[in-house]
Amino acid sequence: MRATYGRNMMAQRTLDAMSIESFIPMRQRQTKRGHRIKIDMVPTLRDLIFVFAERDVIQSQKAKISYLHYITRPIEGRNTPIEVPTAEMEQFIRLCENGGEVKSASESVDFALGEKVRFTQGSLKGVEGRLVKIQGKRSRRFTIQIDGVCAAVIDIKAEEIEKIER
Repeated sequence: MRATYGRNMMAQRTLDAMSIESFIPMRQRQTKRGHRIKIDMVPTLRDLIFVFAERDVIQSQKAKISYLHYITRPIEGRNTPIEVPTAEMEQFIRLCENGGEVKSASESVDFALGEKVRFTQGSLKGVEGRLVKIQGKRSRRFTIQIDGVCAAVIDIKAEEIEKIER
């Protein structure tokens, strides 16, 4: 869903009070003011909030939160709210909680764009996605798309992912 004008944190607090589960991808931000450095957590994507509930529950509670809107896509000529499957959402949450970056290098890579891959090590073990971009010669930076959810840029060794044969 989308909470207009950067009110996704406020929407999350309101949904929590209604006992509706939600998730906002967060990142750490450093700001410098004079000689002080302030570190805080801010939403990765402005206005975005994932809500986990039955559609009728969301619809009834959404009426009470005027700034909360569905994100839709056209299907058969109608704008239909986007629904993320539970397994893909769980993988997306694991990616976000891991910070999306594991610093390391790799000399050789045998992967091609569009290939389906799975993490084999670390806190992302078992997460699956599709390679959409590979950057760098010495230090490889992979962009892996979790189908239907997001794309995440991750620095990993080629040994930490495996191809999924179809």
